[in-house]
Amino acid sequence: MNLNTKHRILIGLIIILIATNLSTIGSYYYHRIAEQKKIEVTSNEQSAIPGEQRTRYFRDQLNLDDNQTNSFREINRTFNRSARTIEENLAVLRKSMIDELGAPSPDTLKLRQLAAEIGNNHRELKEVTSTFYLSMREICTPEQQTKLHSIFQSMLNKENQVNLPQPGYQRGRGRNK
Repeated sequence: MNLNTKHRILIGLIIILIATNLSTIGSYYYHRIAEQKKIEVTSNEQSAIPGEQRTRYFRDQLNLDDNQTNSFREINRTFNRSARTIEENLAVLRKSMIDELGAPSPDTLKLRQLAAEIGNNHRELKEVTSTFYLSMREICTPEQQTKLHSIFQSMLNKENQVNLPQPGYQRGRGRNK
């Protein structure tokens, strides 16, 4: 093989390696940006339902009196603080898991630990939601309890996650998901 042919082969290999590296780096940044946008959208959707909007929705749907509405506000504040903290933890854990999966040599022990932590956070979120529901139930009359149960059933989406009332709800024009 002459020197000219060797140079062409080496240059061809270098070009292939550069192209492979650039596509790998580009793919990494593309997925990283997409994940950040997904987290931002989720965060915006959660923050788009202000507590007062939720208070108004439940007050109207359950015909809560003033004392019940004040109690609901406090129950709702407690729920929001706890749920928001857990949701933020879940977002961090999911990102850590994705980062570890994208590592050159993913650590399966670390992935198992992350999966366990994610599961624990999901359990905590369900417990906080249960406490929210039961606290609400305590301040309701038997008729309101029946309606509250119907509201929670109607808020379950296909993944059995509770969808809270969306902004823009107006009395008489509310919609259940």
